[in-house]
Amino acid sequence: MKIEKMDIEKMDKKKVIKFVVIVYILAWIPSALAGFYRRTCDDPMKGLMFFNGTLSIMMFTPMIATLIVNHGLKGMGWKPKFKGNVKWIFFSIIAPMVMTILGFLCFFAVFPDLFALDGSYILKYYESMGMDTAAVTNLFEEKGMSMTTVVLITMLQAMIEAPFINMFISVGEEAGWRGFLYPELTKGFGKVKGWIIGGLIWSGFHYPAIAIGGHNYGFNYFGAPVLGIVVFTLTCTALGILHEIIYDKTKCIWYPSLLHGAINAAFTMYNMVLNGEHFDKIEKLTILGPGNLALISGIPIILTAVIMGMMVIKKNASNE
Repeated sequence: MKIEKMDIEKMDKKKVIKFVVIVYILAWIPSALAGFYRRTCDDPMKGLMFFNGTLSIMMFTPMIATLIVNHGLKGMGWKPKFKGNVKWIFFSIIAPMVMTILGFLCFFAVFPDLFALDGSYILKYYESMGMDTAAVTNLFEEKGMSMTTVVLITMLQAMIEAPFINMFISVGEEAGWRGFLYPELTKGFGKVKGWIIGGLIWSGFHYPAIAIGGHNYGFNYFGAPVLGIVVFTLTCTALGILHEIIYDKTKCIWYPSLLHGAINAAFTMYNMVLNGEHFDKIEKLTILGPGNLALISGIPIILTAVIMGMMVIKKNASNE
């Protein structure tokens, strides 16, 4: 009991509260405005690009908030540490893709008629955004490439290339969440409570983007936007556990950033495995899947987080 009391006293509550308030102000206002612009813009594609661009910039607000509260960025492990950590590189790249594919299997086991690898859904989606998709398909055909080939190549790039590219944007969030917030919460509340509180704060960071801008699930799914916020909170909390475990194991901020980048890359693949003939039905079911942050297709992420979290707690208990 004395140890727990000492840990609580070590948490800088004022800094944590100040950090959360600053992050939410910096993130909520632009994401809400960008979401509103997306909804009202006469050019849907322009609105979407502006919204996504705003969210990319918003990812650096946790790092900025960390600097504002005078925590600093030193000691977060900016120098890559490979010795003893190579396995976590592979985990950070491979695990998100495996969990996403398993999520596809869960979703399509329930809705098998929605599966297709012909790129028909993404073409239908861009067509709904006002694009001339016929010109796009003709261009690929002239190069001797079918839409199925394009889909497979794009998915391969998402698995290999995109995680490393996304890592340099994701580090803006990870420096704030894993570099500052989660360690502070662990000092005050312990691992489990720290994971839960951290997950609630991290997911809350995205609420205006989900509720106003249709982030992750769109606008037309059933239960919108409340169910979207609930499901995202659940999956985001699970992801927070995985990110914190990796950061705690490696003491290097680039590893959770790589995992974050790989998860974002894996999410983009769901558009490529859907049947465009069921476009309207799919729009209503995005809250269930097949995106990796949905209710059914997010099951592998949640189970992985629970299993790894239990292993960490058990190991910590045995050490004590």
